[in-house]
Amino acid sequence: MAYGFTYKGRHCSELGARLLRYVVNSPELREYEDEPAGLPGVLDFGTELGKREIEITVDIDPNAVEFKRRQSEILTWLKPTAAVGILVFDDVPDRFYYAKLSGRLVPEQIGRYGEFRFTMKCTDPFAYGPERIHEDSLTASPFLFALESEGSEPTPPVIELTNNGAGTINEFTLTIEYETE
Repeated sequence: MAYGFTYKGRHCSELGARLLRYVVNSPELREYEDEPAGLPGVLDFGTELGKREIEITVDIDPNAVEFKRRQSEILTWLKPTAAVGILVFDDVPDRFYYAKLSGRLVPEQIGRYGEFRFTMKCTDPFAYGPERIHEDSLTASPFLFALESEGSEPTPPVIELTNNGAGTINEFTLTIEYETE
């Protein structure tokens, strides 16, 4: 498989495209502030993350298919009027983005060879990783275990408890600690 990316379950190499470069930009910031009359500076009411853009450049391997036809195939694959799809880059296979084409598919053609530049928009600015499941049998009291998040954002765990025994558990205490900003 050529170096590239997968979008909506299809690798770019299936369309004869090879990833030349990509830039995952930091999310846009929405800053809420006010300039009070007669006072220096601003009043800061906080900041939120906006959309994230990913700039992608691919080249097209020359073959018997006309460049314009391949351009049309790639545009159909990226289809900006469809819902977002999962975007995964080969060099970071354990992270994915929810993205869709934004703006134009900009071609540069020399005969059957060419390049395309385009931007993917992530309205959800975060990169996601695979779900991790930790299973344990509680055999003592107290019973402690620690799970580390491999992501860059603090994420609270989702905990599901199942009683596999014959007896009824009448009371227990669950303490969850995780760091936030």
